[in-house]
Amino acid sequence: MKGSKVLFAIVALMLSPILFAQDKSINSQVETVAKEVLKAYKIRDLELLKKNASGMTKMIISSAKDEYFNNKDIQDDLKAIESWDGKIRGIGYETKNIMGKKITMADVYYSDAKDTSEIYDVLLSSFDNKKWVFVGTGIGKEKREEFNKLSKTLSSNDTEQKVGTRKAYSIEMANGETFNNVSQEKLLSCFSKLNDDNFYIILNRGKDFLQAAYSEKGYTVEYKENGVQYTAKNLLSKEKTVQLFKDYYQGKANWEKGTVWEKNK
Repeated sequence: MKGSKVLFAIVALMLSPILFAQDKSINSQVETVAKEVLKAYKIRDLELLKKNASGMTKMIISSAKDEYFNNKDIQDDLKAIESWDGKIRGIGYETKNIMGKKITMADVYYSDAKDTSEIYDVLLSSFDNKKWVFVGTGIGKEKREEFNKLSKTLSSNDTEQKVGTRKAYSIEMANGETFNNVSQEKLLSCFSKLNDDNFYIILNRGKDFLQAAYSEKGYTVEYKENGVQYTAKNLLSKEKTVQLFKDYYQGKANWEKGTVWEKNK
């Protein structure tokens, strides 16, 4: 399935209709579509399946009719879907520039492949982060290690976010706690624990980092990038510091803008 992603993206770019965004977060939209795709396969409902398919895929489904579900290439996936418990276990995102346009791919992990290092997933794509469709069959397997490399967050307001390029993040706390491969939720949970004793947090990204030290007057914030370390000229509020950490974690372009920094000597 991994090797088909670029082809899927090209087809989606050419054929996907542009619709108004739903009043939901992107994660919620993606999960809703993925669940409908899985339900359509589970109950063998062609019309429900076509609801979230790209234009060309709709035509393929319609021409195949009921024989579509007898496709030998999807029988293993159908077995996994039949035993699916209805829960989505994770969503990963990555972006690709195809034919001069940005395509966002959503990899929706719904089940484990037994006795392997693979997962079953639904692959969706969008060129406006509003309408999500599947191309081809939309279902397949992915190596767990490849899924873990994907970005786990994508906000509808983050149009400049560098999705799928983030390195794994780890956290160090003043109380000695360390955490690897952290989610954004874990990051925010750790940040909320800062106090006079547990007074600093370091968010590591390879050799780079963003760190903050707590005080009653505000937060001292520093970051290191390409071997150079910078310190915020002024103490920052909790709200500003949290936003910096979220933007840094999400890999936003120009995340550090809006804060005055001084290069450490």
